[in-house]
Amino acid sequence: MNARTAAIADLERRIGHSFADRALLERALTHASVGDGAREVRHYERLEFLGDRVLNLVAAEVLMARDADAREGEMSRRLAALVNYQACARVARDLGLAPALRVSASAAKVRAAWPGSVGADG
Repeated sequence: MNARTAAIADLERRIGHSFADRALLERALTHASVGDGAREVRHYERLEFLGDRVLNLVAAEVLMARDADAREGEMSRRLAALVNYQACARVARDLGLAPALRVSASAAKVRAAWPGSVGADG
């Protein structure tokens, strides 16, 4: 088992879910830098687009349920505090996401900056 395969297994263990669709998991863990933008390389950007919307919807639903009297402006501020770059990067770091990602060789050289950038996507 290579290091990335072990990292994926460890990630699944930490989140308590084993993915049945390994091709979809591989896509979800593939950065757009792989293949230098070649169309045949399936990466996570479209999934990230969808995931961002789902995350915002779920967070908004929780905020509305917790405070039925909160005004829209207050809920917007709370949502922005919950769902932002830093919060997503912190979750990615806590999950140990970076070692499971598939990235280009050039992107791997800047791995030290993760998950502050790539790990916060989607």
